[in-house]
Amino acid sequence: MFLVAGIPTKNEEWIIGKTLSVLIKFCDKVVILDDNSIDKTEEICRSFENVKFIKRKLTNNIIDTGMSALGKKELLNHISKYNPKYILMLDADEIPTPSFIEFFKNIDTTVSAWKIRMINLYSDDKHYRVDSFKTLSGININWNPFSNNAWMKTVLFKFENSYNYTYNFNNIIGGVSKYHPAPENLKGTIVETDEFYIIHYGKLNKTYTSGEKDKLYAEIETKVGRGTYKERLQHHYLCRTGSGPNGPEYEKCPREWFWT
Repeated sequence: MFLVAGIPTKNEEWIIGKTLSVLIKFCDKVVILDDNSIDKTEEICRSFENVKFIKRKLTNNIIDTGMSALGKKELLNHISKYNPKYILMLDADEIPTPSFIEFFKNIDTTVSAWKIRMINLYSDDKHYRVDSFKTLSGININWNPFSNNAWMKTVLFKFENSYNYTYNFNNIIGGVSKYHPAPENLKGTIVETDEFYIIHYGKLNKTYTSGEKDKLYAEIETKVGRGTYKERLQHHYLCRTGSGPNGPEYEKCPREWFWT
């Protein structure tokens, strides 16, 4: 196969149908690694052709998830069975812009991996956040996807079946490798590109806006010794709700970022 996408899921019925309806336009296969969802995630995924749904073994271990380094390696192992030329690793709430198709038709075969700008939708699906600020705990937050130190992810890479890809299993949550979400030991030329972007819908999800994800992240980080639960909860709250001197700042999304 030429291009296979991989996505970890857990209770993603709110967005996974939208994501898959885009990915099946250009992917030969989409592999879903599910952390035992209890909503309609499985039903929605199985309704699409060329989507392989795999349910992870239930561990009841809050640290061992599909989003962790362990989960990313497990997902990669499943994808590798299809021996694709390229792998696209996304979260359920991440959708490439339509310009991806033209980019991929003319892909530079001398490049091994691509770092892509992440566009964080905020407030609604027509605007994205651009303000930067420092939280009360001294953490610099930058929402501007087009700044010099913008959030970028290495979501696309060339795959070699004979190569032993690895992850840093000490990284439990967040960036699981220096090429997150791609493996730690990518080789060859790795470049940034603005030929397409990734639209991140996650900041619109009620589990994020309500603060429920703050609690989950704080619990995981406490278990791996990153601080007390209270400290980590405050950190995520400030990152989510803090703003610069002008308050939250937004820009209108260009229409060409979205699929019709």
